[in-house]
Amino acid sequence: MNEIKNIKEFIKNNKDKRIIVVGTTCTGKTTLLKEINNAEDMDNLIFPKLTKKEIDYVCNTPWTEEIGKTMIKLVKEKIKVEKEKPLFGTVVLDCDLIIYLNISNELLKERTIKRKAKFKDAKNMQNQILNEIKESKILCVRYKVI
Repeated sequence: MNEIKNIKEFIKNNKDKRIIVVGTTCTGKTTLLKEINNAEDMDNLIFPKLTKKEIDYVCNTPWTEEIGKTMIKLVKEKIKVEKEKPLFGTVVLDCDLIIYLNISNELLKERTIKRKAKFKDAKNMQNQILNEIKESKILCVRYKVI
């Protein structure tokens, strides 16, 4: 709960920046999103802009690097980050500041079991996000998911 307060305060103090909040599945993005004024969910923005064929492909399981790359390409083509509208999702977009939701393997396992998601898929997605962050060279602040 304290982390949510800290993230909210951090976003408020950086409202002049284009901010994305990223983390793999089961890190609490949706829960946190509900607590942040003017926040937007990347999925809610991208899926209405995709064809049925694109949706079927990116929602395939198991998650693969190729699916991830396709989603990155689609999101980068169709979504832009705006000031005062923090964007929550799994793709690193052009922005001024990244907030990364850092979750331990133990907690991620627990949450994926609870949500009937696949731990391996979540870890693969997490690794792709971390690689995107590194390659972006955008300032990144990490918050520990508890």
